Amino acid sequence: MSENGLHEPNWAERSGWTLAWELKRWAKHVLSGIPGRLGSALRCRFYGFGSCAKDVFIAENFWAEYPKQLHIGEHAGINRGFFVNAGGGVTIDSWVLIGPGVTIYSQNHDLHGDPKLPLARRGDLRAPVHIGHGAWLAANVTVLPGVTVGEGAVVAAGAVVTRDVPPHSVVAGVPARVIRDLERAQTDESSAT
Repeated sequence: MSENGLHEPNWAERSGWTLAWELKRWAKHVLSGIPGRLGSALRCRFYGFGSCAKDVFIAENFWAEYPKQLHIGEHAGINRGFFVNAGGGVTIDSWVLIGPGVTIYSQNHDLHGDPKLPLARRGDLRAPVHIGHGAWLAANVTVLPGVTVGEGAVVAAGAVVTRDVPPHSVVAGVPARVIRDLERAQTDESSAT
């Protein structure tokens, strides 16, 4: 009971906890810890992704919330400790590299709801995340909801990506900002020779 005498639901009531939910989380935990190619193959086959294309490698300590809304393209490489909340939808295109400790959120708490309510009771906001073909998210990058990382872009280690990343650029920092245009750099180098 809260101060105003109303029943406040506990965590299990709010989340819709069931034994099936509990067992599914245990299964995800077991799948997450199996190392090597076998573990990667089992994660692709049994984790419950929206889609997981051929020749994808997903290293151990992987965790996905809402895996049915996660789509992974061919030849993607996902390193250890990757966490993704795909509640708003996440697409990882082909040939993407994801470094260790990367986090992608497509869902977040609603900060604009009724300020009298605790954040846990305000609902959430969802916006899709798209990681473009051949992009590289280096170690410990965080990508926030609604972001598109362009084709061939590089996100430097530790960056927090709060807005779209142009194709073939390098971004770094908190929040991430463009520090280099890879297409221009290649043009400048070839014209100098």
